Amino acid sequence: MNIVEPTEIQTKAIDVIGRGAGNAFVASHTGSGKTLAYLLPVIQRMKAAEIAAGDRLAKPKRPKVVVACPTRELAEQVAEVAKALSHVAKFSSYLVVGGRRLGTQKERLDSAIDVVIGTPGRLIKHVDQGNLFLGSVDAMVLDEADTLFEAGFGDEVKRLLRPLKARPEGKTCVLVSATMPDRLKKLVDEELPALQYIKTDSLHRSAPGLKHRFVDCPGDVDKMTVLEQIVAPEHKQGKKLMIFCNTLPSCIAVERTMFEADIRTVQYHGDMTSDARADAMREFIDADADENLTMVCTDLAARGLDFGRVKVDHVVNFDFPMNSLDYIHRSGRTARAGAGGKVTNLVAKKDRVLASEIDNAVKLGLPIDNATSSRAVSEARKKKSIADARDRRTGGRSRAKPSTVRDSKPSNRGRRGAARFTTDDTKTKPSNRGRR
Repeated sequence: MNIVEPTEIQTKAIDVIGRGAGNAFVASHTGSGKTLAYLLPVIQRMKAAEIAAGDRLAKPKRPKVVVACPTRELAEQVAEVAKALSHVAKFSSYLVVGGRRLGTQKERLDSAIDVVIGTPGRLIKHVDQGNLFLGSVDAMVLDEADTLFEAGFGDEVKRLLRPLKARPEGKTCVLVSATMPDRLKKLVDEELPALQYIKTDSLHRSAPGLKHRFVDCPGDVDKMTVLEQIVAPEHKQGKKLMIFCNTLPSCIAVERTMFEADIRTVQYHGDMTSDARADAMREFIDADADENLTMVCTDLAARGLDFGRVKVDHVVNFDFPMNSLDYIHRSGRTARAGAGGKVTNLVAKKDRVLASEIDNAVKLGLPIDNATSSRAVSEARKKKSIADARDRRTGGRSRAKPSTVRDSKPSNRGRRGAARFTTDDTKTKPSNRGRR
């Protein structure tokens, strides 16, 4: 696999998961090698258990490792990595996803399979039909856990985890994600208490070799013209570009504009079948510099996809992402595995607050996930930042000091005549001057 040394997340995760020290959450930016970070240690543990038992442990319909992925595309990529490892580690693996014959999968599961990789819906279907039993599973992996927990897979995930939670001794659940928002952490902590978090220092931060550019596009600017000016030169140079849109109509409009500009494209979005998306991905990867293709896509292409040997040079956000986490996933399509890359953002008026927050986070080397689209929150943060900076310069002396109550008599300053000398104890009699 041409791996010279492990990445940061691989070094950390392989050690913890390999020791079998409970459940773990592996979080690291896209392109950092998370698939090997969990596959290597769970396979190592499985092989060690076989050596100790003196026999193969997997039985028909009863695998030892299950990997659940939210999309067919990601499951296929994990299966390819597992297949590459199996040539050396000598284990069997099988892919079960929708769009393929259920009967064929049933026949294959009737044999002894060590590692089963699939999507939650198809895995549960085989469980319901008695083709797959999870009681013997020693390691359950939830890849792209943020999507699995937050995109409608909650019930399926809980069913996959149920046997492991019922008999947790000697078993491991590994959750994997490129982001770890607070709401996800709360969900998984409720589902799997005492979870160990394994993350890199670069989590939620911009990749070192990634350059960010923000192009202001007010209402009187034609975004399509700006997009064409950005894409056309690099497309002709054979650069690999991805153009992200927020909606299907936006994808169609961009594709039409690119066609008119003689820029060849492929589309990738949820309105396409899985087979059509797989074909589009294959065309994008296989296209050479002379027959270059630019991908026009929605956020479906922002997560979990590995372009293998192909390097994406440039990500263009035609529609600015709706939140900071989507920005992290989109920009993670380039500058992977230590390579360089760039992301260009077309910023409409409604996007300026979030874009400014992300821009500032990138420049300061801060986590991007905390960026907000709320103007009120953004302004409050700026004021606090200014006040904190002033305090650092003055040692805190710039803050208003609380008033103190003194025992001394109140000041008479500003009073006139005898009134200046009036106190609570002595009242100066009114003057009779001028009276008759």
